[in-house]
Amino acid sequence: MMKILMKIVVFPMLSTRWLDFTLIAFVILCLPLMFHLDVMITLNVSFSDILMVLVMFWLITHQENREYLAIVLRRYYLIILYMLLFIYFCIVSMVNYVTNIFIDFPYGISAILKLSVNFIYVVVFLIFFEKYKEELLLLLLRWWKIAALIISFLCIGSVILYQMGIDNAYNLQGRAQATLNDPNLAALYLIISLSLITVLRILSGKKVIINLPVLIILLALTFTASRGGILSLVMSVAIVLFLSFLSARIKELILFLGIASFVFFTILWINQSTDVLNFALERLVNIGTEGDGTSYRLFLWKSAFDMWTKNPFIGVGIGQFIPYSTEMYGNTFYNIPHNTYLSFLTETGAFGLMAFMWFPVFILFRLISGLVIRGEKTYFYLLIGLIALSIQALTINIENIRFVWLFLMIIFVMMKGFHANQEEPLVKTEQ
Repeated sequence: MMKILMKIVVFPMLSTRWLDFTLIAFVILCLPLMFHLDVMITLNVSFSDILMVLVMFWLITHQENREYLAIVLRRYYLIILYMLLFIYFCIVSMVNYVTNIFIDFPYGISAILKLSVNFIYVVVFLIFFEKYKEELLLLLLRWWKIAALIISFLCIGSVILYQMGIDNAYNLQGRAQATLNDPNLAALYLIISLSLITVLRILSGKKVIINLPVLIILLALTFTASRGGILSLVMSVAIVLFLSFLSARIKELILFLGIASFVFFTILWINQSTDVLNFALERLVNIGTEGDGTSYRLFLWKSAFDMWTKNPFIGVGIGQFIPYSTEMYGNTFYNIPHNTYLSFLTETGAFGLMAFMWFPVFILFRLISGLVIRGEKTYFYLLIGLIALSIQALTINIENIRFVWLFLMIIFVMMKGFHANQEEPLVKTEQ
């Protein structure tokens, strides 16, 4: 009788858990597998979007998951409010569609839909976090590590093949991009991965934070030759080291400087031993020269700011930067601003930019206070990723990138902790 009860009660629970974890693992693995989809307009989507349809169906069909959703709406109301306000001001900006001469209505609708898809990711993962708590976090980070290593090997291998005269889809004129269709996005993914992998090592009780996978990802990052990505990482490390100095955590500061020096000399040794890194390093030192794309970015930024001054409160309309360029200048631009902040400022105005910024800024200051006041180890590495992300957003548009929103969600979940009645970090500071 007991065996029958075990089969009826325990086996379904185990099978449900196994399926939940399997779906999450595949979603994380597929996040960086991106491709372009042409449906009236060109969309940059991920294979994980296809899996997310299955995940949502799986969640809806189980009553207990709907109960967890109710808990998520209460417990994580701040991020839910953020998402709703953000979408609201994007919709408000569409009021200017009736005043603009040139509009691209399908693109505007798609911009809101793409943001909504990102928020669906957030809600779905929050349900799983509430359901499995720390166990789900560790699972997510482990599979993220595997996915990041796969992308890193693709980056390194593609550039080596290119240097051998074999062109391939995983690089762009000698710059590694793997499956992310853009070297700058590949760099952003690798930087976020560095942050999360080091957090995983802390949560796993490892004393040595920098290991072989971290070195491989750093090497892959160099192969992207992304000036915005590499410089944002260097600047974020410098800022966090300064904050660590203010918090009087000299031991961790010296240790990290030692590790950073080792990584620097390793890359320098590789560069002296082979020519494979020459292109990336030369591109870094030549930043700001004419004809390398920098001057065109500056032109787009100035144009975006000028457009905003014409519509300071609600912008020219979500997704209307390119159509409005025809109206304002008589010439149609072929690129978006390549600046996340200016994009929202131009298209959704000051209200839209504030709706976009307030939650990441809130998280940033919570991390800084946790590092400076309490000396949280995980905050050190989460801050490096978040600050680098914020800096790189100055040179590319990141608002529709799935892993960016999941990164913000992971930080928020770790700050909240998994105790229903406590506002504590997941990892306690060692005394």
